[in-house]
Amino acid sequence: MIGASGKYLLGILFLVSVFNYLDRQVLSIVQESVKLDLGLSDSQLGYLALAFGITHALLALPIGRVADTLLSRKTVLVGCLTVWSSMTAVCGAASSFVQLLMARIGVSAGEAGVTPTTYSMISDKFPMRYRATAISVCSAGIPVGVMLSLFLGGLLTEAVGWRMTFVLFGVPGLALALLIALTVQAPQRGEADGIKEVKKAPFWASFFHLFSTRTFVLVVLGSAFKSIAANGTAQWMPSFYMRKFDLSAADVGVTFGPVIGVLGLISMLVASYAADKLGTRDLRWYPWIIAGTLFLVFPFKVASLYVDIYWLSLALFAVTALTGNAMLGISNAMIQSTAPVHMRGMASASKTLALSFIGYGLGGAMVGMLSDLFGAGNSAAGLEMALLVVSITYLIAGGLFVMSSYSFKQDYDDAKTESGVPA
Repeated sequence: MIGASGKYLLGILFLVSVFNYLDRQVLSIVQESVKLDLGLSDSQLGYLALAFGITHALLALPIGRVADTLLSRKTVLVGCLTVWSSMTAVCGAASSFVQLLMARIGVSAGEAGVTPTTYSMISDKFPMRYRATAISVCSAGIPVGVMLSLFLGGLLTEAVGWRMTFVLFGVPGLALALLIALTVQAPQRGEADGIKEVKKAPFWASFFHLFSTRTFVLVVLGSAFKSIAANGTAQWMPSFYMRKFDLSAADVGVTFGPVIGVLGLISMLVASYAADKLGTRDLRWYPWIIAGTLFLVFPFKVASLYVDIYWLSLALFAVTALTGNAMLGISNAMIQSTAPVHMRGMASASKTLALSFIGYGLGGAMVGMLSDLFGAGNSAAGLEMALLVVSITYLIAGGLFVMSSYSFKQDYDDAKTESGVPA
């Protein structure tokens, strides 16, 4: 059974995940207003995503290493939350592309510390039989954060403008940082696995160990390819709907946002619970569930782009929200469970690096550049084709997770042995 301290920690980390994606995703709902006000192209909006992804990727490993060896994970998390919340508010003061670019880089720098700290703490607090579900509860903050970002962002953009929207999104995170500093106690490393003395490994030894683990590499690659389509869609689908169906930010925010949030939340929790239950019989259910849901996403995503009725498109996209978010908790549990205890922060950071650069950076940038290539200006047709092209990566990701099923059990056992888990 999980005690009160575990439940409180999980609740706080869920809020961190919400604020993480609340501040990250707000650009997607305000970017049509930003584009008009600052005179930007779709490619420039894509470059914002690329810069965000590169910064996230470059800082994830160093922050993960610091969280593993130098500072407490709580200290790192509080500092990172303070930085990204402050820089989100600063975005509202940007008067040029360069200023907005620098502010978004600041947001990315802070958010690079979320995954290496949160998932590592959860894995040290919750044993394997609860781990995917616990990580899924934390990760549930992602669809909730995206939903609130779109819903509140759309309404606020119409009411007070995009600049004040950034400010109002950034300030609450500072209060959360103070709450964490005053009330959260991080678990001992290896606590959930019964490890009394945690090993230490040099940076490069950790790096080479993780990337010589077959399952770890396949899960990282699979997650990165899925992230290309997912992040490209998250950034650009609101703009696509505004252009194709002549909708306002508020129209899209109050309809599209809940579809992503509610269905994504249900999907993630149900899939992770099923994986934990079925995984007690056969660990391969973890990658099998992920692969099956990813293969289902593609046809419904494509169909949602080509219908000419908004509500029908939204209904089709709802299926992709229900299937596409199923993997988040499960894949992070696989990452943590194939990494030795003393490498878990770096393991999460390595996944963050791949998702940030390949997924968030390339996904958003590719859609923006392809949109300009296929259709100039505010063309919905250009975005339609761009979103179609990046959706192919769902199928690649599904294949990689199928491959990971062949090595997961052995790599999981090897990680326990390397960690010194008692027999």
